[in-house]
Amino acid sequence: MVTRSRGDGQDSPESAGDNSVFAQGALAAVELPVTADLCAKCVSLTGVDGAAVTVLSSSSARELMYATDALAQHLDELQFTSGDGPCVDAFLSGSPVLCNNTADPEHADSWPGFSSDAERSGVGGVYAFPLRGGRRVFGVLELYRRAPSSLTQFQLDAAVASSDAIALSLLDELSLEENSHTGGMVNAFHRPEVNQAVGMIAVQLNVSVADALSRLRATAYSSGKPIWDVADDVVHRRLRFSDGGGESE
Repeated sequence: MVTRSRGDGQDSPESAGDNSVFAQGALAAVELPVTADLCAKCVSLTGVDGAAVTVLSSSSARELMYATDALAQHLDELQFTSGDGPCVDAFLSGSPVLCNNTADPEHADSWPGFSSDAERSGVGGVYAFPLRGGRRVFGVLELYRRAPSSLTQFQLDAAVASSDAIALSLLDELSLEENSHTGGMVNAFHRPEVNQAVGMIAVQLNVSVADALSRLRATAYSSGKPIWDVADDVVHRRLRFSDGGGESE
């Protein structure tokens, strides 16, 4: 059970929240200027509405590095929260994954946690391309369109070429950023509270880190809130997980 502290000493059951992720305007990762420029060119060449670049070390460990707009960021967050989607499949398979219509029942079967939410968010198509460093896939370029449609051969070739260029620029810029900051790379999308929240949930429930992440994802999904917001509530003790009953601090 999950309970939330209202700040007045009383607990209230978790309920669906108002997803206001689109309240913010266009996003920019100023510390990655070359990557940002390449993303803008890719959006233009492929005729999509937006793009995001994510670095992954596993299907559950990821870091959003750049997003052209709030909806691109939201799509990445949906996939992190649900644990499925084109980005996850592109990373695991090492091949492009094209979702031409998010309303297609086939995609609902493949990505039950992502497909319907993407459609409700006003996204018709999502296209994911792996980023490679040598033979290893280390990230994904995510493109989206508001209207369902497929990429032409020219647009597909442009997306693949863009993913290769973005992979090189990202590795170069990440290296420069890491060397210029004693605390590591400064990233506008960095969310360390997720890792901290997972650790706290693991202790509260006496479960593994993997199970704790699953519980955090499930709570974010059921509440309709970004996983980062739920994690922040856990870290600041507004939300506590417990078996057999609720307890707030």
